[in-house]
Amino acid sequence: MHSRRYGPTIDSPVVRLGAWCDLVTEEEARQRLLAAAADDGPEGMGVHGVPVSGFTFAPFVPQPGVPVLSPGAIRFRVEEFAVLADGRRVRLHAERGFTLSAERGPGLSAEVDPWQHLTLESLEADVRATVLPDDAEATGEDHPWTWLADLLRAQGIETSPEELRAVPYGVEFSARLQARVAAGT
Repeated sequence: MHSRRYGPTIDSPVVRLGAWCDLVTEEEARQRLLAAAADDGPEGMGVHGVPVSGFTFAPFVPQPGVPVLSPGAIRFRVEEFAVLADGRRVRLHAERGFTLSAERGPGLSAEVDPWQHLTLESLEADVRATVLPDDAEATGEDHPWTWLADLLRAQGIETSPEELRAVPYGVEFSARLQARVAAGT
């Protein structure tokens, strides 16, 4: 795989990797859908710009006042980053996320609060599961090291999968997410 550079090579090694997690609010989800609809590719283009012959896809445009997030669900976005020795923080990607919802079943109220038993520890496990490589069960790897190294090289940061395996990896949460989890129900 060839990487494409977008500037000069950065001579500062990676000292830490991590994932950052934040809430996705109703308004943020709506704005993202509106932006995606406005930025929709040419006719006949499917998901991620993959051409689909004979089909035209209409973008989803949310209607004013109609919720875009499922009731009783909490949506999170996850970004992975690298911290360089010179202190700079580089975003690697921001296309991942996950949703949690309250369990419903016999004897449970429809008004169960999904925040009720949520902890930062349980969220950390969900974030780590979200960034697992697709072939984690087969490879036993907890991160897609080659892909992360390629993302860094595309930004002019020379590194290798082996070097990335050796640095600490942590999960961070936005201040608003920390506050909401601390508030509980």
